[in-house]
Order: sequence, then C-alpha cells, then structure tokens
Amino acid sequence: LLSFLAYNKFEGEVKGIKNLQEEYQEKYGPGNYVPPVFVSYWTFRIMVGAGFLMLLLGFLALRASMKETEVSSPRLMRWMFWALFLPYIANSTGWIFTEMARQPWIVFGLQKVSDGVSNTVGAGSVAFSLITFTLLYALLMVFDIKLLTRYAKAGIQEPATGSTEPGLA
Repeated sequence: LLSFLAYNKFEGEVKGIKNLQEEYQEKYGPGNYVPPVFVSYWTFRIMVGAGFLMLLLGFLALRASMKETEVSSPRLMRWMFWALFLPYIANSTGWIFTEMARQPWIVFGLQKVSDGVSNTVGAGSVAFSLITFTLLYALLMVFDIKLLTRYAKAGIQEPATGSTEPGLA
C-alpha cells in the first residue's frame, strides 16, 4: 500500500530510513538526513484521526437529520460541541507534521534548513514575530471559543410564525 501512495503503483520500492540515510550521505555529503520520526509519526496519526472523527460525526449528524427523530439529542450535541476543536487540532498537527517530516530540507535536495539561516534578521526579531503571532492567534482562539460556546449553548431558535408570505416563517 505504501508503494501505491509513494509511486501510484503497487510495484514501487519503498526504502527504509537507514537505507535512505546511507544513500543521502553518498549523494549530498555527511549529515543527518533522518527527520524526527517520533513527532512525524504521531502528528500524522493525530491529524488523520481528527479528520476521521469529523467525518464520522458528520455522518452521524446526517443520519440523525434524515431520521424522523430529534436531531438535537443531548448526546450528539455534546459530541458536536467537543468536535469544534477537531479542525484546529487537525490543522495544527498537519502543519507540524509537514514542517517536521521534511527536515533537514527547506527544498528537498537543494537547500538544507541549516543553509537557510538569515544573516540579516536577528534572533530578537524572530522571537518578537513569533511571540506576537502566537499571542494574536491565542487571542483569536479565545474569542472563537467564546463565540462558539455562546451560540452552542443558546441552541437552535425556532423561527417566528405568522408570516403571510409563502416560504417565510
């Protein structure tokens, strides 16, 4: 199955990390060409697991809405509330996976991360940017969670009745 994912055919040869390390040392020179396997392994699985959980919950909600039963069952709604965090988890772990699994390369075979260090941007500027963006995204996350929680707790509002126009409640 991995050969199909890598080469789009079932006959492809997929080399192990040790073989690739030796091959890359011969091709690109001495160095460690093995990405951090532990982080790559788990972030990929968390990303895919979160995606499958979102699909499963979507199908459960679809099934509940197609039945003549009440869609807003407390159990399903509780699961849906906690599912609000799944896209963020999937997105973040997918990004971490992408960045960690490509190590030590910025551009595969052309530029290593160690060669991409800027001489003109100081560590203070990088730290300031990182802290600023982290705080900004944390603030946005707090607002997002507050808004989602407020509207989820409010529940579904019944439409007002008594309209005389067709199609309007």
